[in-house]
Parts: sequence; C-alpha cells; structure tokens
Amino acid sequence: MKLSFILPLLCAGAFSATGHAGAQDVYKCVKDGQTSYSATPCAGGQLQILEVPAAPAAADKGAATRQERVASQMEAARKKQEQLEDQARERGAKQQEAHEKHCTQLRLEQKWAAQDAVGAGTANRDAAQLKVRRAGERLAVECLH
Repeated sequence: MKLSFILPLLCAGAFSATGHAGAQDVYKCVKDGQTSYSATPCAGGQLQILEVPAAPAAADKGAATRQERVASQMEAARKKQEQLEDQARERGAKQQEAHEKHCTQLRLEQKWAAQDAVGAGTANRDAAQLKVRRAGERLAVECLH
C-alpha cells in the first residue's frame, strides 16, 4: 500500500523542485525482492526507468478535488472491508474453538462409557456396550471428518 503513495509524492516533489511541468525520469529499482523508487539510478538490482507524466493544468482544480474525494471514499471502503474480514476471522476462530471443546467433551464421554462397560456386571453389560458404541458413533459423526 505504501508504494502506491510513493510515486505520486515523487511526482509532486519533482514538480515543485523544478518549478515546471516537464516530464522527469523516476527510477524503479528491485533488489532482493524490495521495490523502491528514486530520482537517481540504483546501485544494484533490476532497474526500470519510469516516465513521470506532466502535472495537470492548474485550471482543473475541480478534478483534483474529485480525485481526492474518490480516493477518500475508496480508502473508507477498504477499511470497512478489512474490518469485516477481521470480524469474520474472529467468528471463525471462536466457532473452531467451540467445536474443539465439544469434541473433547465427546471423547471424554466415550472414554467414561468404555470404563463403565468394563466394570459393568452381567446384567448391565449389553446396555453399557450399547452406550459405548453410541458414544463412538456420535464422536465419529460430529468430530471425525
């Protein structure tokens, strides 16, 4: 995002420093994956010369104001979208945490049912084994993908 603001600043700085609306060269340097822009060539890395367009005529101040307003609206929309995405990520994390907690509880219930089945007498053994099987099935359905 910062890079998109650097080029207009360089253009404005180049215009104000020279005092005329003539085009100037801007050097784009890519070194170790980092991109930078400057008025002088870079020492190493990949070099690309960019032509800076002439500044717009001073009579068109309304266009600049409209551009600023549109840029402000776009920035506000971007921030709102980022906020919505952050909220969605938080909801997803909370849902995942609740699901993991639920699965942990089901695993404990299955473990306890298995322990009860081991200690069950002959009269209750079938019911205890059915409880173990149902706890395992519930765990498989709700937690194992």
